[in-house]
Amino acid sequence: MKYSDFYHIHVEGDGSCFFHSITGIIHLNEKMVLFNSKPITYKIEDSKWSLKSSELRKRCVKWLRANLDYHIKGINLTIKDEILNEIESNEDIKKKTIEGYFKYMEGKDSYAGQIEIWAICNLLNKNIRTYIFNDNRLSDVGLGYNIKRRNLQDDIFLYHNLGDIGNRKGGHHFEILFPKKKATIISKVLYNKSRGKHRATIPLERKKTKKRTRVLRRRPKVTKRKRRKK
Repeated sequence: MKYSDFYHIHVEGDGSCFFHSITGIIHLNEKMVLFNSKPITYKIEDSKWSLKSSELRKRCVKWLRANLDYHIKGINLTIKDEILNEIESNEDIKKKTIEGYFKYMEGKDSYAGQIEIWAICNLLNKNIRTYIFNDNRLSDVGLGYNIKRRNLQDDIFLYHNLGDIGNRKGGHHFEILFPKKKATIISKVLYNKSRGKHRATIPLERKKTKKRTRVLRRRPKVTKRKRRKK
């Protein structure tokens, strides 16, 4: 996929980057603001947003608790199997039990991964497609999940930064990829809803039309007729 076909929006690298990215995309789907400006950072915790990233994290853990027997498509394993594998390989999880994993994921600075991607896909009923930047293009790294047919307008796109993310330890970081075509469509819808008061900052793509010159026709002069003398 072409990198130039997306808006790449940075998010806070505080351990909740995955949840910031998802809530940021949800917010953009509803409002479509803050584009065509300097790079912005999404850390949606303000009450005015429809969904906080901390609230999404809670919903994610709640779904995982209730769906340990969920069979993951394509790998013939359950959520429980994957959590047990993660417990053994993740040194940050001190208590090596399933409940210990849930307690770890409830922490505000605990990184989310493939297990949480499965949960969010099912919670939102959307595909999550994750890419890295490689040779001037976006390459699929296999980190994602499809629960239905792919759709550019409906799917969630994430950028997976494997490099430097600032002061945080580790190099795994999620950020927002938002399709420009989708942005234009949402922008037009918001424009129509607002009846001319355009709330989005993405300019509408208008077709160029030839300027029509207005021809002014002169009205004939009306003259008074002289009355004939009888």
